[in-house]
Amino acid sequence: MRWAQLSWGEIDLDSRTFVFSFPPRGDLLRESIHRFGLLEPPVVARAGEKFLPVAGEGRLLAWKSLGEEEVPVFILPETDPLRLQEMALESNLWRGLNLVEKAEVVVRFRRYLAPEEVVSGVFPRLGLSPTPEGYFFLEEVARSSGRVRQALATGKLPPKVARLLFRYPSEWRERIWNFLEKLGLSISEKREALEGILDLARREERAPEELLQELEDLTERGEFLSELRRRLRPHLFQTQQKLSRLRERVRTAEALLETPPALETDTLSLTLRFRSEEELRSKLERLLKLLP
Repeated sequence: MRWAQLSWGEIDLDSRTFVFSFPPRGDLLRESIHRFGLLEPPVVARAGEKFLPVAGEGRLLAWKSLGEEEVPVFILPETDPLRLQEMALESNLWRGLNLVEKAEVVVRFRRYLAPEEVVSGVFPRLGLSPTPEGYFFLEEVARSSGRVRQALATGKLPPKVARLLFRYPSEWRERIWNFLEKLGLSISEKREALEGILDLARREERAPEELLQELEDLTERGEFLSELRRRLRPHLFQTQQKLSRLRERVRTAEALLETPPALETDTLSLTLRFRSEEELRSKLERLLKLLP
């Protein structure tokens, strides 16, 4: 490598041929570079009439945002693109990559290697299990955009939930995710919703997006979940509603009714606290009066 000072016109900052940071790291690095300077020059490689970033894209963006007219860089000797991609990956592994960045790495190596070579050779370096299913999942991650892409990068949309979202048509994913976010659902509730709409679509032989259009009218979290559960398991929902009303009634007698999750068994439990035989008799009488 040789050191040089380049003007911005000599560098193609729009090129993401080798770099893959997401979101771009310029804003993240600006303050430290403003205080301490560019301690480690970025690495670039010539491609035609311009130089492409290979390592240190964030440093380049931060340096330019500070108003500097030239930037010190290391210029790589001419070499094959696969080697440049290797260098781009190695320069970033120290910081840990988010899911979107890992997906972008896979897409870039796929330009030079067969899918099975990417899985066996690149996946372990990314801390991923080398499986074909993982490869196809990351392809979907790389194709994501907008808020879905942001959520994947930040971990707000974990892989288990993302796999469910990717079962929907690509043009609907952003809309579905925004709807679930607007409802304020937890991760487990989002998973329940995505699975539930798919199950309901199969049962009613309708498109998931058609069902979503109906459910989008429900703007409250509790209202949405109740309606979805009612339509998925009407008998279970009715039973849970009855037990919920019973729970409220017995609470007035200072008793606690406990039910198994999803009514997995037909056994309920009732907790009744008392200090004397008279208090027990009194509470039992109140409970009996509460029963229909």
